[in-house]
Amino acid sequence: MNTALIIRPVKPGDNPQIHRLVLAVLEEFGCVGTGYASSDPELLDMFGTYRLPKGQKPDRGYWVIEDLTTGQVLGGGGFSPLKGYSGPAPTCELQKVYFHPSLRGRGFGRKLLETCVQEAEQRGYETMYLETIERMSSAIGLYQKMGFRILTTRLGQTGHSACSVFMSRPLRQLALVGSC
Repeated sequence: MNTALIIRPVKPGDNPQIHRLVLAVLEEFGCVGTGYASSDPELLDMFGTYRLPKGQKPDRGYWVIEDLTTGQVLGGGGFSPLKGYSGPAPTCELQKVYFHPSLRGRGFGRKLLETCVQEAEQRGYETMYLETIERMSSAIGLYQKMGFRILTTRLGQTGHSACSVFMSRPLRQLALVGSC
C-alpha cells in the first residue's frame, strides 16, 4: 500500500481523530484511568490546548501525521512548558505522542520527535522531559536513540502519577570549544 503521509500542525478538525487515537493506544497498553493521559481534559480539544493566545510568545506546539489519501490522522505528538517545574533550565514536556499500529516501525516516530525537538529548541527550551510506562518499550527505545536518558525521579507536576519511567534530554548541543 503506497500512501502519502505528512507531518503538519494540528487543526481544529483533528480533535475527534486524535482523541480516538490516543484512547485506543492507551487501551492497547492498559493505560486507562486516573494517572494516565486518558483522563487529561485537553484530549477533547488538542487544537485549543496547543493554540497560542494572540501576542503570547510561542511556547508549545502539536503536530499530527496525516494520510493524505484518506484524511486519517495516524499519529501525533507535541510539547508545552513542564507544569510545576522551576529548575535551572527552561524545560518543556513532550506530550501525547501516540501512533496507530500501522504507522509504528516506519520511521515516522523519529521524524515527529525530530520536529518536536527542533521546534522546542527554536522556542528557547534547553531540556525536554517526558513520562511513559515500561510496557511501551519500543517507545522507550526510540526515545533513547533520540538522546533521552532515564531519570530516577519525576520532574514537575504532569498529573500522570501512573507513569513510572521518566526521561529527559538536552535540546541545545553545546559545541566544544578548543584552545590553541
